[in-house]
Amino acid sequence: MSFAKKLGKSYEMVRDQAKTKKITVELGEVKFNLTVRIPLKREMEELTEKITNPDSEKVNEIYARLTKSLKSSLDEGGDDFVKAINAEKETIVITQDDIVLDGTSMKQVASMTAIWENQVEEFFHLLISDTGEPITETFAEISEEFPEQIIKEIVSQIDQAIRPDYKTAKKN
Repeated sequence: MSFAKKLGKSYEMVRDQAKTKKITVELGEVKFNLTVRIPLKREMEELTEKITNPDSEKVNEIYARLTKSLKSSLDEGGDDFVKAINAEKETIVITQDDIVLDGTSMKQVASMTAIWENQVEEFFHLLISDTGEPITETFAEISEEFPEQIIKEIVSQIDQAIRPDYKTAKKN
């Protein structure tokens, strides 16, 4: 016997509704409602693992994209160009597999960007569409549809829905 059956018919009737939450996204005068599927504990652990451990190939692609013009400029300028930039302060450090700009590793920036893109994708995949179709769009497709400000607000609202903070949990 399933746990839901043990709780009775009244729970069985609302079981699917208990696994979703309505969120309202507000951006100035623009307001719209979305439905989010609340993941189970195991699913949440898997989701967190996917988000926080981006694929190295994805990180490398982002790194290449972020450093393309910088590498081109550094190649054109040569060693003398780098020495001139670093004359007063070591601003650019070129290692075998990374470029460090003013103390910031471009590999680290690429990794954090990949984590953000994974979070956007995984959180948007939790949305329930009005048509019943699964939402499986990539970050590139999502960012073609929504401005960054809206993406951040939607992700924030989904995060609050699936991981309520102390104040929200205390209200319930």
